[in-house]
Amino acid sequence: MLLEIKPYILISIICASILAIFIISFIVIKCLKGKNNKSKLKVDDEFIDNLISLYGGKDNIKEINVDNARLKVTVLDLDSANLNGLKENSEAGVFVTGNTIKTLFKFDSKLVKSSIENKL
Repeated sequence: MLLEIKPYILISIICASILAIFIISFIVIKCLKGKNNKSKLKVDDEFIDNLISLYGGKDNIKEINVDNARLKVTVLDLDSANLNGLKENSEAGVFVTGNTIKTLFKFDSKLVKSSIENKL
């Protein structure tokens, strides 16, 4: 019969399939590793000082959080913040809700948050 498959052929096909899946997974993981280099970038003091002044100074910053990958800063007076300057430094624009400003920078947001908190 033509559709009759010998057990050793079936086992060979299963083993080859499993091996192929592991090899492809390994290659994909190796290729994608290192694509997220944000965390390796150093946050310099000049950038942080500039950000603090763009948010309206130390006295204007009420709260800093990280929301997904965005830096979420709540300010006391939105008019004191330089939104155009923040747009120039941001990678994806500036989102304003009430007195909360959300921005995405080229640096890791957690590093930016901790650097700003250290300066405050």
